[in-house]
Amino acid sequence: MNRRSSRSEPLHVQGIDAELTKKDIKNLRLRVTPDGRVAVSAPWHVPHEAIEAFVAGHRQWILTTQAKVRLAAPVKEPIVDGGRARLWGTWHELRVADGPRASATVHDGVISIVAPDEAGRARALDNLYRRELTHRLEPLHQQWAARIGRSASTFKLRRMTSRWGTCKTSTAVITLNLALAEHPIAALEYVLVHELTHLHERGHGPRFHHLMDTYLPDWRARRASLRGHP
Repeated sequence: MNRRSSRSEPLHVQGIDAELTKKDIKNLRLRVTPDGRVAVSAPWHVPHEAIEAFVAGHRQWILTTQAKVRLAAPVKEPIVDGGRARLWGTWHELRVADGPRASATVHDGVISIVAPDEAGRARALDNLYRRELTHRLEPLHQQWAARIGRSASTFKLRRMTSRWGTCKTSTAVITLNLALAEHPIAALEYVLVHELTHLHERGHGPRFHHLMDTYLPDWRARRASLRGHP
């Protein structure tokens, strides 16, 4: 059977703004992302009226969840001289200067950033996070790949809005959220073990939980800590 490409479009139901994606799935799905957006996924055969009724039926849950997201979301720290940024769970002072090329370094608890504008400062900080993650990932991956018996073929690092990591089991490509560099190493280790375990078990059923309990007994506590910081 040929699979159809997904298609997205805006959806407005009783004051709820959402993004509707039609795709090859069996059931309607609804989620509120960490930045408060509403995402609806629907099988191709489900009529528009049924999708609207589905969203309307979950309207109160959507509003409640969006309110929780707004309260839980941390205040975004401006990247300015004298400001601060987190690296591996610790706040670092920022020293920001103007310059033609974006770059960032860390030394003695201070992150120094040189960039021409605000976008360049954000890019420089993300590049620092990327370097830090790459440096920490290599030994962690070697350690856990040997224990789990599965290894990633490639790591990709990028900003993600709704996930800390993903694993494409067909290719063993693991993608990690750059924001993990803001949290303690224990968080990175948890997400890495989680995604490597998916190379044994694709879903999140009992076998997956059993494997996680075997590999990383305190994984639930680490997950709870991450969930407290969207």
